[in-house]
Amino acid sequence: MQDFSYFCVMAGIYIHIPFCKSKCGYCGFYSLPSLKLKDRFLEALKTEIVMRKDYLQHEPHCGIDPQSPALEGSHGPTTINTVYFGGGTPSLLGTDEIEGLMQVIKAHYPVAENAEITLEANPDTLSPDYLQALRETGINRLSIGIQSFFDNDLKYLSRRHDSAHARLSIEWALQAGFNNLSIDLIYGLPTSNAEQWNRNLDIFFEYDLPHLSAYALTLEPNAILTKQIEQRKALPVNEDDALRDYEILCQRAKENGYLHYEISNFCRCGMHSKHNASYWFGTPYLGLGPSAHSFDGASRQWNVSNVEDYCDALLSPGRNSGASPTVGKALKEKELLSPEQQYDEYVMLRLRTHWGIDLKWLKREMGERFSNYCQQQALPLIAQGRLTQTREFLHLTDRQMLFADGVAEELFW
Repeated sequence: MQDFSYFCVMAGIYIHIPFCKSKCGYCGFYSLPSLKLKDRFLEALKTEIVMRKDYLQHEPHCGIDPQSPALEGSHGPTTINTVYFGGGTPSLLGTDEIEGLMQVIKAHYPVAENAEITLEANPDTLSPDYLQALRETGINRLSIGIQSFFDNDLKYLSRRHDSAHARLSIEWALQAGFNNLSIDLIYGLPTSNAEQWNRNLDIFFEYDLPHLSAYALTLEPNAILTKQIEQRKALPVNEDDALRDYEILCQRAKENGYLHYEISNFCRCGMHSKHNASYWFGTPYLGLGPSAHSFDGASRQWNVSNVEDYCDALLSPGRNSGASPTVGKALKEKELLSPEQQYDEYVMLRLRTHWGIDLKWLKREMGERFSNYCQQQALPLIAQGRLTQTREFLHLTDRQMLFADGVAEELFW
């Protein structure tokens, strides 16, 4: 196992773009199927970018002692190593709008010259001209929500694109020079079977892309598809099918040389998502936009999940432009994490990864009380074959990863 503790001094910015052309049936993220508030939102977003420019300065990192050698040279403005445009559908923004946001970010934050800058995109929003122009904005990593290369799956998920456009979007992105390219696929669909899931993976491997995010279909409480299934208007999800597809995915990814570095993520060597990996390593990050979360190493805070309230809070007359947005303005809530909560988060997030829990790091940075407790709780899990120990690391096998939450609960404080 490699020591990836250096992630802890790599800060990132997440920007939530809350607009879609239409709401996908399975989606539980905050978004609006309309663009009518886009201009006001962009004005408010730029305001928040400026107002919160000091959030990542002089903050604790990952619960590490401020005197830790891991933070040597990291005092003062924190270098931004990743920027991630998520949604919603960020590719609904024009390339001039994306470039304008990047200009404001770079004017107020020390963005590293080689920063990973990712944009999520849906196939139906992409074209050769758009992708060529997108390359000029500073976006150097693209994540395309393919979900499936089969029309029956896409129809079930209420996606706007078809299988032909799914493939074209990948080909156009490669032609435009997006070599750091990832796609999303969904498995465990009742419209699919083992043969069709294998064919989805065949197509991915044929493109030889550096990164794949693959998710089991999850029924979110507020999602349209959940209600349709409850009303027997859509086929139900079968957990056995999801487990079958997951095992196929893990085996085939390994055979094709991909590292299974997180429950739902696979990559060629060195091509992991640096932004997402920073979440799993407890790195401080700033979340901008409605519903976005931020973490400074000791506390977590989040913005209101409502575009109108978000815009009103930032653009209302008489607001104090020198202060952070307030709860009274319905913009943000905050949770201060106790040492025990920080330990639980570390365990939960690191178990999701290939690298697992670093007992040496836990002892050095959080103290013997936590490292001893973790090792004690781990003993019966190791005996049961639910947890594996390699030197100073506790981790899960591919199959065990699917049950990471249950194992983490056994290790919680």
